[in-house]
Amino acid sequence: MTQTKTGLQWTEQYSVGVSQLDEQHKKLFVAINGLIDVINSSNENISREEREKRLNEVISSLLEYKKNHFETEEKYFKEFNFEGAKNHIAKHQEFSEKLLQIKEESRDDIFAFSFTLVDFLEDWLIEHLMTLDQEYRECFKNHGLK
Repeated sequence: MTQTKTGLQWTEQYSVGVSQLDEQHKKLFVAINGLIDVINSSNENISREEREKRLNEVISSLLEYKKNHFETEEKYFKEFNFEGAKNHIAKHQEFSEKLLQIKEESRDDIFAFSFTLVDFLEDWLIEHLMTLDQEYRECFKNHGLK
């Protein structure tokens, strides 16, 4: 995973070969980097309210990413009869459940929430984007997606 001083950097190794999905994946990088910024802001002279506002913006973008991206992938799974769809959709459900769990467990501590969420999302990138999403690459390419 490529990480700079300011966060994670998108590289072509993350690409699934479909520009629409790659653009959606890049939004996950933006969300993770936003969380890193919130965490780093604890060292700055920024009010708790401002950090909470920034965190809520990141969470909103993450929820939008999740909804749009999962719907897009699952639409193509069905359209192309992707054989790994059942497992992949189950992983999407696990992602949603884990987000809720992290939020519940950290509801009184926004910084614990931020750290836990960053760790989870970085793991998700490695496991899901680098491994599981690559499984549909050939199928989608064979159906003309670019």
